[in-house]
Amino acid sequence: MHIPSSLFFFTLIMGIFSVHASSSDAWEEFEQAVRTQCSIQFDRSFSRYHIYIDPYGTESYGMAIARGKLKSSTGLRAPDSSMVCIYNKQSKQAEVGQSFNSNRLD
Repeated sequence: MHIPSSLFFFTLIMGIFSVHASSSDAWEEFEQAVRTQCSIQFDRSFSRYHIYIDPYGTESYGMAIARGKLKSSTGLRAPDSSMVCIYNKQSKQAEVGQSFNSNRLD
């Protein structure tokens, strides 16, 4: 049986796009999982913050950094603080380190 070359290439291209789409969807799900679990941890310490997610992480871990105002900070001029969150891809649990002065990131 002879398959027309245009049908072959169409099928090949559609297969590539579906693999890319599922891969893209998986990375988006991973990023959302990191955001959700790390936000739970950050909410305990920050009154307001911006979260920055490493979109891929490492083989075993996802990572995020939060930068903002700690609940324990007082006054309008309280410096921003930062905190790192590590998300375990296998256990789906997140842990955070101690906060530190955000100026150390500049």
